[in-house]
Amino acid sequence: MKKRIFGVLVVLVTIIAAFLYFDTTAKERKERANQLIEDLHKKHDYQRMLTVADSLEKDGGLSSIEADYWCGYAADRLKQKDDAERFWRAAMELGERSSDKADLEIYTRSASRLANLLCMKRDFEGTLAIAVPAVKHIKELATEPTSDYINLLIFIGCSQAALNSKDAPKDYGFYEACRLHQENIKNHRSDAAYKDAIAGLINIAYHCVRAKKYKEALYYTSSFGELLGEYELRPEAREDYVDKQLGRYDIYKAEALYGTGHKEEAAETFQAYKETNFSKSPEGIVLAEAYHKAISDTIK
Repeated sequence: MKKRIFGVLVVLVTIIAAFLYFDTTAKERKERANQLIEDLHKKHDYQRMLTVADSLEKDGGLSSIEADYWCGYAADRLKQKDDAERFWRAAMELGERSSDKADLEIYTRSASRLANLLCMKRDFEGTLAIAVPAVKHIKELATEPTSDYINLLIFIGCSQAALNSKDAPKDYGFYEACRLHQENIKNHRSDAAYKDAIAGLINIAYHCVRAKKYKEALYYTSSFGELLGEYELRPEAREDYVDKQLGRYDIYKAEALYGTGHKEEAAETFQAYKETNFSKSPEGIVLAEAYHKAISDTIK
């Protein structure tokens, strides 16, 4: 009897040890996979990332949804836009069938990347077809909005502005994105929270101006100006970063002011823009040209 009990114990110990071994190995494979992807990302070696992501999925280091996301990311950086779209759509399909928190994060990231890709192609109806259902899905499962989720709202707003949508709900678009950025800053007060909000609000202002939604552009540039003023007082605020964002603020505000008939204020704001270092950069020169074109189009 003792021998039999001992034999059963040996078998149990062997099974448990084997389970722990495979579990540890899987964990190690995942850690190695994440490190390898991170290294390739830092080196901008996107061609190898495409191959490696596929291999890591077969090895078990990356899940299928992770592999699709990184293949999409690599293809996008290699200017293979159709492939990037295909991979991100595949990642979203996998995410829609999963309730796993990690999968939801990759799903949100894939949806944000895909919506951005479609928006940049000026496929605004396609953007809405992806982003609106994605936002609904994420709202049902997520506990806290991420920067990728807020970006989805911005891409919805961009598409609504471009299509001149009259019945855009406030909780799907620019207004909600702005509110969530402000709420995130209030809750965290971190450098990352400020920079995410700065990038988001500048994106909103840009698309409002380009869509000639000048009244809305003034609202969002005003919100952005307050935010930038707060950030400028932070110890970690770099002078060159603040100058760049201030330049963007001035040029979008100047165009919005001119578009709403405040021509003298627009001229004063444009003069302030010219005093920034950013205005002399290649991007700054292009924005100044867009401002002058907008003025000439208004005069015509």
